[in-house]
Amino acid sequence: MLIVLIVHLFVSLFHPIELDSGTKAISQDSEGYESYEQLKEVEKEGVDYRIRYENRDTNIAVFAIHGGRIEIGTSEVVEGLASRGDYSYYMFEGIKSQDNGILHITSVKFDEPIARTLARHSQTMISLHGFSSEERVIYVGGRNELYKYEIKKALTKYGFRTEEPREDLRGEELKNIVNDTILKQGVQLEISSSVRRSFFENNDWSRGNIENKSTVYYRFIDALEEASSKYKKNL
Repeated sequence: MLIVLIVHLFVSLFHPIELDSGTKAISQDSEGYESYEQLKEVEKEGVDYRIRYENRDTNIAVFAIHGGRIEIGTSEVVEGLASRGDYSYYMFEGIKSQDNGILHITSVKFDEPIARTLARHSQTMISLHGFSSEERVIYVGGRNELYKYEIKKALTKYGFRTEEPREDLRGEELKNIVNDTILKQGVQLEISSSVRRSFFENNDWSRGNIENKSTVYYRFIDALEEASSKYKKNL
């Protein structure tokens, strides 16, 4: 019990978390759990977090490694895009009653075995993330330049604003799970909390309203599927 309390205290002090209200930003340099092995020593699967995935043997995979209540809205995008395009998918989801940000492991350090195996089985991927900002903006990062081009073009067409990521959210590290694919490149989308809230009716991402998607959400899925369909022609 003492060890558990010490780990929680350490993570709380050194890991800036995004609360359900989206008041703090998470960067890829944030320090929380150092690995999945460390996390599962403290957190309990099925109580604090859950893992959902399916390997559909597709060239493109869709990931949310900070899904559920960690970076709210990212799981919902994975569900929508994976269903629309019949893509392989993976979600690591926070399901705690509060303080889900403590479950955040950076993309470089995220080593949950199912996730890494599925990534390495896929040609490329889209990895969905969230950051806290009242700006309605999406950062498009990662190493897959052609896929990024198609995504930026489609998002702009459907009325979304995209920008180059800030330094800590570029997603260009080879050890980042988004690039741990067959092509050694993927696309990392960092979606502001303002945009993610707009995915739900009345901008309400509370647990009781999370199933009520807005027209903005469906436009976002349309954009990503259009971009993915065009990109697939090059694989």
